[in-house]
Amino acid sequence: MVMTVTTRRERRERELRRKQREKRGGHPSRGSGGGGRGILIGAGIVLVLIVAILGLRQAGVLSLGAAVPAASPLPTPSPVAADDPARGTHDNDYSNAHVTAGTPVQYADLPPTSGSHWPSPAAPVKAGVYTQHIPFEATVHNLEHGGIVIVYNNLSADEVTRLNDFVQSSTAGTYKKVLDEPYPDLTRAKIVITAWRYHLDLQTVDISSMQRFIQAHYDSTEAPEPGTAW
Repeated sequence: MVMTVTTRRERRERELRRKQREKRGGHPSRGSGGGGRGILIGAGIVLVLIVAILGLRQAGVLSLGAAVPAASPLPTPSPVAADDPARGTHDNDYSNAHVTAGTPVQYADLPPTSGSHWPSPAAPVKAGVYTQHIPFEATVHNLEHGGIVIVYNNLSADEVTRLNDFVQSSTAGTYKKVLDEPYPDLTRAKIVITAWRYHLDLQTVDISSMQRFIQAHYDSTEAPEPGTAW
C-alpha cells in the first residue's frame, strides 16, 4: 500500500486554487463553446422580437404615435366637372351690402344665395347643427365668407339625423364652415344646399350630391370674402 504524503506547501496551493474557483462563481469553467452559444441564442431572440414589433406596426396593431382623428366623410378636395348636376344653379348677384342688425331684408329668392345682410357681431353665426330657423339676414353673411348653408323641411326623424351627422362630420374635418337648419316655409324641395350665388335642390338626403356641391363651392373665389372664418 502506497501512502500519499501531502506537504504543507501543496495544501496551501490547493486551498488557494479552491478560493480562486469560489471567487469566479464556485463552478469550474466549462470552456468557451457554451458562452458563445448563449450569445447567439440571445441575439436570435432579440432579432425575433424586433421583427415581430415591426410587423405589428406595419399591420396597424401597434401604434407608437398619437391617435389619428376621424376623417371627414368628404373626399379630398378635387375638381368637380363643369357639367356635374351637383354644382347646382348659378343665381343672380344681389350685392353684399351690410344693413343694421335687426333690419329685415326682402330677398328676391328664398333661401337667398346673396344680398344684403347683418354685419358682425350679429353675423355670421357659428357652424354646426341648428334645430330652429336662423334669419337669412344672418346666414347670408356666412355665405359671403365662403361657407355652406343647408335648409330643410318635411324630413323624417331618420333623415334629419343623417343630415345632422353629415354636417357634424364635415365641420370636424376639412369643411368647417357648414351649417344646417330647418326652414318651415320650404316647399319646392326637402333640402336646399346653398353657397354664394349657387343652390342645389334635393328631394332626399343625397350625401354624394352634397359632397360634390361643397367641393365645388366651399371658399369659392366667387364669394366676396372667401377664406374668412365664421
